Amino acid sequence: MRIKLILLLLPLAINISCSRKQAPVAVDPPLAPERGQVWQLVALQGRTLDRNKQSPTLSFNPDTRTASGTAYCNEYTFHYTLAHPLQLPEGDRYEVQFTFWGSGTTECPEGNMNAERRYLGMLGKATSLSLTATTLTLYQKNRELMHFELQ
Repeated sequence: MRIKLILLLLPLAINISCSRKQAPVAVDPPLAPERGQVWQLVALQGRTLDRNKQSPTLSFNPDTRTASGTAYCNEYTFHYTLAHPLQLPEGDRYEVQFTFWGSGTTECPEGNMNAERRYLGMLGKATSLSLTATTLTLYQKNRELMHFELQ
């Protein structure tokens, strides 16, 4: 009788255990941003930026899990986490989450201040990233937010 009961309940137990979502686990992907690399923003929401003008930079420190750089006027720092890879038809991406930590307090011309707020706001909305040896792209779900090139 016990064996019959176990055999009846086994598929239900397997189904329940397989359907539970696991929380993302922080990882160091095989190809991850390295300390000392400086990434220069070259496109914002698909629009190429003027390469003759100053644009934001982004650097990662995997030891402290901080991402920092210079926006249009101020320096900034975010904490970040990378989680398991998302395998998509267009290539692997890693889940990413940025948590704002702080910025400098210098004054900016009004146009640059608005651009800086927009950039920092978009950085905080990133949900995944893809990386090659020379490019870094941040996405919000499937929409490209920012594209960087290694300097």
